[in-house]
Amino acid sequence: MRKTIKSPATIEGIGLHKGKPARVSFLPVPGPTGYRFISPLFKEPLPARLDKVSGTVRGTNISDGKNTICTVEHLLSAAAGLGIDDLDIEITGEEPPAADGSALPFATALLKAGIQEKPEQQRGALELKGLLEMAKGETRYLARPAQDGVFFRLTYDYPHSLVGTQVIEFTLTPEEYLVRVAPARTFGFSHEIEALKAAGLALGGSLENAIVINEKEILAKGGLRFTDEFARHKLLDLIGDLALAGLPLKNIYIEAVRPGHAGNVNFAKLLSERALNHD
Repeated sequence: MRKTIKSPATIEGIGLHKGKPARVSFLPVPGPTGYRFISPLFKEPLPARLDKVSGTVRGTNISDGKNTICTVEHLLSAAAGLGIDDLDIEITGEEPPAADGSALPFATALLKAGIQEKPEQQRGALELKGLLEMAKGETRYLARPAQDGVFFRLTYDYPHSLVGTQVIEFTLTPEEYLVRVAPARTFGFSHEIEALKAAGLALGGSLENAIVINEKEILAKGGLRFTDEFARHKLLDLIGDLALAGLPLKNIYIEAVRPGHAGNVNFAKLLSERALNHD
């Protein structure tokens, strides 16, 4: 059965890329609406769906054609990771707050709001009946049917002496997501920062909400939370981007090598086209 939250919850802060004050309020939804963004700028709610994706540079953006909401993947990852199906997200500004750069503050707020089942509404799912593969350059995705669960294997590889190759294998449950994936923070390399800011990105970035890797050291508030935090954050992003498919995954194994937002979104589209769609 479908799930939503019991009561509203609000998070405020600074947007990661725009650097402006940001606020989101999570609201319970009685109907089977999926995830929707609500803003004074929009005439009607903006569904968080693949057909609304308008950009994938350093984050996943959605748009109604006139107005854009940036960097939705962390927030959506938290909702999907906790098994929430229907959620209205009232947003002030152009993007959700960066919080600490992970999905944990969003997940914590949703848990505090309480998660409730809607017995009268059956939950759909995306389920595969065969092998699915997609590759572009060094980025590769694979999905196939699995028994009793949703499983991930993600490889993040970067030619840097402090990064190298990181691999995480993960079985998706709300409990495991909360502990192993949600706390992993976004990260970037020091040599990229100037170009990002010149492009109008990472304007709100700091060591309060991101990990910075330079030539000699990793700068992270309180140190790294996991030795493979970069791979875990890439998995966090992947779960958030796949949530744009509009239905939860079921009995599936997904492997991703060097994934990014553009690849995630294209893979989600392919998965939606090929999967058995159980509404």
